[in-house]
Amino acid sequence: MNSKFSIFNFYKFACIVDEEDFCQKVAAFRMRTWPTLPLDSSRFVVFDTETTGFYPQKGDEIISVGGVVIDNGQLTEETFLEFINPYREIPPLVTELTGITDEMVAAAPDFVAVCNKFMDFVGSSMLVAHCGAFDFSFINAQLQKNCGEKLFPLVLDTYLLSQLLFPNHKTHSLEDLAEGYGVPLSDRHTALGDSIITGNIFLAMVKDLKTKGITTTTDLLYGFKYLKFSTQ
Repeated sequence: MNSKFSIFNFYKFACIVDEEDFCQKVAAFRMRTWPTLPLDSSRFVVFDTETTGFYPQKGDEIISVGGVVIDNGQLTEETFLEFINPYREIPPLVTELTGITDEMVAAAPDFVAVCNKFMDFVGSSMLVAHCGAFDFSFINAQLQKNCGEKLFPLVLDTYLLSQLLFPNHKTHSLEDLAEGYGVPLSDRHTALGDSIITGNIFLAMVKDLKTKGITTTTDLLYGFKYLKFSTQ
């Protein structure tokens, strides 16, 4: 047996979460409706994931979840960072990109334990992400496996906001937005580092939205037609 996989399997049940309670929490999360919140003074949780690849349907898994809280128009020191044991080897290219090794995740908890902890961290806050659909393709693959359902959460996505704010831009990547807003690309391709980059970009976007008369999540939803755009 591959020694790496024996290490992964040894820790498989090291952190056990009651599955029924977890699935009830997921169901409650799924039932949330779009709130009316001031964009410049509410609590938001910016998050990102790192994965073993691009295709959850082909067996790629989440290996890290990071997040940072925005409150009252400022990035705070309230952060979240957890490794997840994928129970498979991490490709060398992913290790080179993210710095995450097999040894670093071998003793980590499983997806359910980390997701349960992350939902507690999020609380009632809205989420912010860049290309959040990618992250949720992995999250939903796991939720489908563990709970038989998927989440279509309330996410303020800087990728979609960029397309609305800058329709003539050819690209809307995190790097391009960071350069345009003067945001340093510190700790790129780490879950917490990318969350902080995205958070700073989001705060800059809130100022741009304000010049267009968009000051609340409801203004964004209806006045800026965010939801319609996000589902096209």
